[in-house]
This record gives sequence, structure tokens and C-alpha cells, in this order.
Amino acid sequence: MMRVDGGGSQRGARPGIPGALLAAWRRRRLRKRAREVLHHARHVRAMREDVASTEDLEAAAELERHVEAAARRGDVAAFDAETRRLDEALARIAPPSKWPRVREFVELVAVAGSVAMGLRCYFVQPFRIPTGSMQPTMFGVQVAEQSRRRWWDLPPLSLAGWALFGEGYVEVRARCNGYVGMPVPSSDGDYLLLPVRERPAAPGDRDGGVLHRVRARLPLRVTLNEFVTAGQVLASGRVTIGDHVFVDKIRYNFFKPRRGDIIVFDTTAIDYPDLRGDFYIKRLAGLPNEQISIRPPHLVADDRTVESPEPFRRLVHDPRYHGYQLAGGAAHRRPVLAEPGDVLQLGPDEFLPLGDNTRSSLDGRYFGPIHRSALVGPAFMIYWPLSRRWGPVR
Repeated sequence: MMRVDGGGSQRGARPGIPGALLAAWRRRRLRKRAREVLHHARHVRAMREDVASTEDLEAAAELERHVEAAARRGDVAAFDAETRRLDEALARIAPPSKWPRVREFVELVAVAGSVAMGLRCYFVQPFRIPTGSMQPTMFGVQVAEQSRRRWWDLPPLSLAGWALFGEGYVEVRARCNGYVGMPVPSSDGDYLLLPVRERPAAPGDRDGGVLHRVRARLPLRVTLNEFVTAGQVLASGRVTIGDHVFVDKIRYNFFKPRRGDIIVFDTTAIDYPDLRGDFYIKRLAGLPNEQISIRPPHLVADDRTVESPEPFRRLVHDPRYHGYQLAGGAAHRRPVLAEPGDVLQLGPDEFLPLGDNTRSSLDGRYFGPIHRSALVGPAFMIYWPLSRRWGPVR
């Protein structure tokens, strides 16, 4: 807008306060865009200076100065033009790669996997509870009676059941026609190998037939020497996966193990023939230099009944538990705590692990103490599946 003053001279109208604020905001926004563009350009030049040509690098540097000058002047049109030229120069320095989204995804997975492996090796490690030796504090694999598939066992509800609660209907069907043989335990003890033979089993018959892996304790729907057809159900039931826990691998580097901790320890150095698996999870019951004995249902350390911390009181007084019991007979070796008068003397770096369910637990009552070097760490959280036990372990 122009005006004529009394002296006949013309002046440009001064912008009002809102116009000045708008102009300042635009300049600030342009400078911010310029900083981002220049930061990206310098990063590309630095990353590719060992492989790009000198001419392309110098051209990009010159265009960076043009972009900076246009931003300083507040010339938006010049800034946009110089930015496009700079993008073209950077494309010559760092040509676009093929399949950029796929490459980015692969890099993301690789980085995430590396971080997870690092955490697992040095900080936190997941473990699965396979047996019921810690019940009802922690549950192992459970099998319940179920003879047929129900509506909630169909996808997608069955997938949700496994993902959230770790349970679902399981059935094993015959892969051929034949006669059911005698099942034998698998090498890991978690499954039975059920053979289906061409003829009924006879004494001394070594023909294994077609072996079917059936989870231990899964109810069988057939009998010995029964003739079955391909597709017939051999075994079925509802299986609930064991609790999965996180173990803190660094705590015992800074703090002493405490009585009552639920610990994971390495069993490879333990000389006992009935052990299965390289790692066990039990509760730490005996501490170094203590004399440990069992007077059912109590644990005794140095001739004093152990009732603290709280889990030891719970094991005796909670009706869901059975307290501490003496070890039963063993096929290969006499347990170290099998009789009322048995006393176990722990060494200066030895600990005694015991299961919470001592009616069904292969623990220190059988194979004795473990050395501190065998401790992996304390379990601190049940992270899967969802149940009343989910969360911090106690």
C-alpha cells in the first residue's frame, strides 16, 4: 500500500506487528530447514568421501554454500532451487540402493538380534520350567484330560490361547495302519515313542515300526496291540506350557546369594546319573559353612528351624505345599539327605538348592551341594504365559 504525504514524496507502508511476527517465523523455519538439509548433505559427503569422485564432492560442497546463503537471505525460491540441485549432486555421490525397504528391514532385524543376544549373554537370560519340582510357586508342563477338539480350539482362538496363556489342545494321529506297540521313553524323557507295527508285538520283537512322539502324560486313546488306521487318534489332551522366567545373570557379581532366592544353576559339573538337562531351577535353601538337615516338614540349618524369609514359612504352613521331605530311594545312588539323622556339611563356597515341591523334585537332597561358580543367577520374573503367577517371582 502506498501513500502521498504533504511534501509529495512516497514511502512504503511499514508492516504491522502481526506481519513482522509472521516474517520472523518464516525466517526461523527456513533456517531450520537449511540446518537439516546441510546436516544431511555433510553426513553423506563424510560417509562417501573415500569412494566418491573429488569433482562430485566439491560440487556438493559448493551447493551447500549456496543453500546456506539463500537461507541467510530468506529467499525461499532460491533456497528450494539450490536444495534440488544439491539433492541431485548427493544422488551422484550416494546412488539410491535397490530394495531400500527390504535392506532397512534386514538391518533392523540384525541390530535387534544382536542386542537380544548381547542381553542374553551378559545380562538377562530366559529359561523354561519343564517339570513340577517348584509347584505351586512355578508350574512346569501340565497335561489335562480332553478327548476331542472344542470350538475354542479352532483358529484363530487356538492361536490366541497359545500366545497368551500357553495352552491348547494336542492330539497325535497314526501315520499308517498297524498294531500299537509298547511305548518307550524318549532320550530326553519328555516324550514317549509309540510304535505302530505291521503285526502285533511278540516277545523279543525288535521291529520298532513307525514311531510317534507322544508328550509324556498325554492320555493314550489306544491299547497295546490294538489295530489302528491312518489318521486315527492315538493320544490327545490339553497341554499347558511351563512357566518361562527371566534370570538376572549379573546380580551375583555384586551381591551375595541369599537364602530364599529362586536360582538357576549349571548341572554339568554335578556327578549324578539321573540328572536331565544342563540347567535346573530350585530355591536356595542352604548357605556356605552351614550344616543342613531335614526334619519333615522343616528345613534345619545349624540345628535351627528355617522359617525366614517368608517362602520357608509358606512351604510349611500353606496347605498347597507339603513342606520339606526326606529324599526317596534312588536307583543309582543313595541320596545325601534320605534318613532323619542325615546331616550335610556345606563348604565355604557351597550352596544347597531344594525344590518347593519336594515330593517330586530331584535336588540337593540327592546330589548334594553346588559350587558358587555353577550359579547362573536368580529368577526375577515370570514373563509368559499369562496366569496368576505372572510377574515377579516369590
